[in-house]
Amino acid sequence: HTPRLSTLRDAVHRSGLPPTLTSRITYTNHDASAFPFPKSRKLFDAIICDVPCGGDGTIRKDKHILPMWSPNTSNALHGLQLRILRRAMRLVRVGGCVCYSTCSLNPIEDEAVVSAALVGRLGGGGARVDNDDEEDGDGGGSAAYELLDWPKDTLPGFVRRPGVTDWKVAFYDQNDMGEDEDEDFGSLSFLESYEAAEEAGMGEDAEASFWPDSTVNEGLRLDRCVRLFPQDQDTGGFFIALIKRNR
Repeated sequence: HTPRLSTLRDAVHRSGLPPTLTSRITYTNHDASAFPFPKSRKLFDAIICDVPCGGDGTIRKDKHILPMWSPNTSNALHGLQLRILRRAMRLVRVGGCVCYSTCSLNPIEDEAVVSAALVGRLGGGGARVDNDDEEDGDGGGSAAYELLDWPKDTLPGFVRRPGVTDWKVAFYDQNDMGEDEDEDFGSLSFLESYEAAEEAGMGEDAEASFWPDSTVNEGLRLDRCVRLFPQDQDTGGFFIALIKRNR
């Protein structure tokens, strides 16, 4: 939405950041999942990915969210969110940081996306990133990343909850509307795996990265992600992950 660029510029100017930083910000109206490699061949110092999301964290201020929300809302957005985060990780320089955020508290949009983006991309165990987008010439085939802790001196006293490493995956089966005439979404099911989703006929609506691998997730340090709960300091619900590129 091009008009939102002006709103974003105004918000940045009100942020109190010095001109030495704001002058380096790039504003564009481009598909973030396929953002082009800079013609200068210089990667970005930092990238904020405040991705499209289901918005369940905003139900206190937007009465229209909850009546229309369903697990399928988050499930449908997961793939796009993951593509945007992966592209941002590709475009940030070594030593730079990507901030991934949503106004959702559903792990499918949060930790599941971060986990899928990081699997195989950590530097500690000799793992290597997939060899996609090598034509960018950024050395992506050996890129490595890590989740960062919340900076200690940033917003002291601000109540934060750690990210989760395990979660359930829900679906509404619209082919089974049940006996309730007022039911709009179908019957609710919690499925244990992608294979179970395929057996239930929901494979087209699912991705393997929806489901957690607790062993892998603990190694990724998903607890370093930040969850903001509305009741803690009278805010909306929010999720933040800080990802640093190490090579």
